[in-house]
Amino acid sequence: MQLIELKTVHHNAAKLGEILLPTKSPSMVKPLNKCGICKKRPADSLMGTICQVCFRKTEYEKMPLEQKAIVLLNVIPERYIKAEISDLSAELQRRFNTEVDSGVLLWGKAGIGKTYAMSALAKKYIREGYLVKRVHYEMLCLKLRDTFNPKARQTEWEIIESFLSCDKLFIEDVGTSKSLGNLESDFSLRTFSVLLDMRMEHCRPTFITSNKSVENLANSFDERVGDRLRTFYVYKLGGESKRKTP
Repeated sequence: MQLIELKTVHHNAAKLGEILLPTKSPSMVKPLNKCGICKKRPADSLMGTICQVCFRKTEYEKMPLEQKAIVLLNVIPERYIKAEISDLSAELQRRFNTEVDSGVLLWGKAGIGKTYAMSALAKKYIREGYLVKRVHYEMLCLKLRDTFNPKARQTEWEIIESFLSCDKLFIEDVGTSKSLGNLESDFSLRTFSVLLDMRMEHCRPTFITSNKSVENLANSFDERVGDRLRTFYVYKLGGESKRKTP
């Protein structure tokens, strides 16, 4: 009797598998249409034969200069609006002009040009049609903490979702509020870990500036964060502060 029941279970499981995973010949599988411009991303069904990135790029190129400036200023600080990749070192130019997979970490002491370099890269991506977001890390944490207020108008998810889903995310000054040897709070660790994990899972690169090395960030957050950051292109900017003093 037990043998008959086992056969019945296996038979039913096989039938269920046939329903959930129907077999199709290669000729029956409809391939995704590639973008007619870049030839590499899938075409967006709402936009016809091109992808969203190429659509945004063509729309940007049609804009008058004043409107282009407004689009750039939505992401890039006014102080760095003139930043260009051609102004950077040969090594950064080479890296920024190639495809970035997981992300970039620029680190070094204050005032040496980390934000300027990242602003130049953000401009490049905006001009290419990517959806770009930029945020100061401590400002993001403050906004998220504010959702704990019963009178808050936004939830944590409503604030962080756009940073998870954008094509390119720039995070400024990660870990700078804690001196060397001091640990980040559990809240800060959770926020940073979620951003890194979710974006890496969906192959969306993240671009980070900090005054700490990967090892020091791992000590401030935890070793899991350090492991993720080691997959980034890590570059230390040297030199003296470029900020003018009175």
